[in-house]
Amino acid sequence: MDFVKETAPHLQRKDNLKWMLLNVIIALAPVFVWSFVVYPIPSLQIYPLSIATCLLCEFLFILITKKKASEFKIENILSSLITAIIYAMCLPTDIGFASGTGYFAVVAGAAIGIVLGKLVFGGLGNNIFNPAALGMLVVRVGWGGISGFASSPFITTGGSAIANGAVYSNIANANFLDLLLGNVQGSLGETFHIAILVGLVYLLVTRTIDWRVVVSYAGTFLVLMLAAGIVVSTKIALNPAMFLAYQVLSGGFLFGLVYMITDPVTSPAGSPARFVYGAFGAAIAVMIRLFMGTEGVGFSILFANIIACVLDYPGWASARWKKWHIIALPCIVVLSLVAVVLVLLFKEGAIA
Repeated sequence: MDFVKETAPHLQRKDNLKWMLLNVIIALAPVFVWSFVVYPIPSLQIYPLSIATCLLCEFLFILITKKKASEFKIENILSSLITAIIYAMCLPTDIGFASGTGYFAVVAGAAIGIVLGKLVFGGLGNNIFNPAALGMLVVRVGWGGISGFASSPFITTGGSAIANGAVYSNIANANFLDLLLGNVQGSLGETFHIAILVGLVYLLVTRTIDWRVVVSYAGTFLVLMLAAGIVVSTKIALNPAMFLAYQVLSGGFLFGLVYMITDPVTSPAGSPARFVYGAFGAAIAVMIRLFMGTEGVGFSILFANIIACVLDYPGWASARWKKWHIIALPCIVVLSLVAVVLVLLFKEGAIA
């Protein structure tokens, strides 16, 4: 018997990695075009810097490790292009170009994201972290105070409508149609949800992403946020459905669900583990949003990436459901649900 060693993503399909990467780019196209229509100047500033930085880092990595420029193949280009575009779409449009800080922030975030999130692990197919999410969080933490991540009032914050935390009593004043159509100030590609949903349908139809991660992440998020909305409605005059709709249409939930948490390289290999993976990521996102008053999707993706390695441990990994899968999945949801309800009910200042 011959054993073949392959790196992620492990494809059980007729097409190849190149076509899989092209499918992601096609799915990003509606959001990409929309961002240029609505934010032409920021798009012309952010996208080229991000793309050039990621491609240069990838090319230098190939030269250093392979010693041949010819090893810089189409897959390397496409992979770096996807990272650069997703990273750019997570950045606020008012990141600080007027002061000159924005240029450095974009380049630094892209370089750190792709180098520390991907290349140090061996490059394409070997990374354990989503490089776009890592780069975005580096910019947010390092330059958040002087960029659009921490500016503007509720509903129209530079990062997104959830970036400064939710003042729940103000949710009733939100324009949900504007949130759906992206008619709010926000990140370059996270706000036009119709384009994002078009990308989701395409990725699912082409089987580029696994529906299990989508269902588990979205389902857990919806359950926990609905429970939170019910608790909030007992203390202030707010419809739970309105609370849930706001949480779905604000921030980077849909964008992270479609283009980031579903990354097959950083997801577990086994089908049951992907349900656990998605549920865990969603629980982290909900608790960061509700308990820390800030966007939690980016952090949730990195935390989920960390446990993916654990879920793929040879002694536990399986293509079939095992007892620990059946126990772990409801435990994550139930324990998170209990935490959300207790904190919102009893922590002073948790509901404003």
